Parts: sequence; structure tokens; C-alpha cells
Amino acid sequence: MAGVTPNEGEDFALEKIYETENVVLGLFTNTSGLSETSVWANITQPTAAGGYAEKTLTPADWTVASQNASTAAQDFVATGAAFSAAIYGYYIRTTDVTPRILHFEVNASAPITVADGDTYRVNLSNTLD
Repeated sequence: MAGVTPNEGEDFALEKIYETENVVLGLFTNTSGLSETSVWANITQPTAAGGYAEKTLTPADWTVASQNASTAAQDFVATGAAFSAAIYGYYIRTTDVTPRILHFEVNASAPITVADGDTYRVNLSNTLD
């Protein structure tokens, strides 16, 4: 018989991940290949063109309830130029010397080109079930 993690255990796990230390949000340009076995080295970010930079999220930014960790929408705005490549999705990683991927999401539709002045919005929600 497989073990079961009850809802309060899932909430506890999310609280330990998101409400105890800073995490980093970023965008990736990988065209394929990300899976449950992916590691940080598998992530390809846009270059700094257009002002792209990762965002640090603090524990105070997160709300955990009903097996879901969420935070306010996060905007990445291209300024002065387009981002260097089309965006295929976003990731959340640790701040460790060797970062670890905590979560990633691939765009539901096609990759998105972020032209100068455009905004790429990430609506963060990580649910355990």
C-alpha cells in the first residue's frame, strides 16, 4: 500500500518551502526537455537584454492554504529592447550556491515573445494534491 500525505502535511511542506526562506522567480526559454527529473542546469534563461532579471520573493510574499502556495502576480517588463528569446514558461528556484528547481510551469499556449514595452505576467500558484 502506498503512503498518504494528508492535507495538513501538504500545507506544512509548502510552508517550509515558501514561508521560511527567500526563493527566486525567473523565466526560461527552453523549447523542450523539462520534466520531473530536470535540474537547474537544464534551465535556459533569457539574457539581460530588455532589462530581464530574476525576482527574489520573500517568505512574507506567500500565502499557504488548502494545499496551495500563492503570491501576487509578478510582472517582467521588457525595457529598451525585447527579451533575447521567446519565453516558454517560468520557474521558482532556491537561492543556494547550486540552485535547485522547486517548481516550473510551461506556457499553456505557444511561446511568448516579449517585445520592448511588453509585460510578461506570472500568476504564481503551486498546488500539492
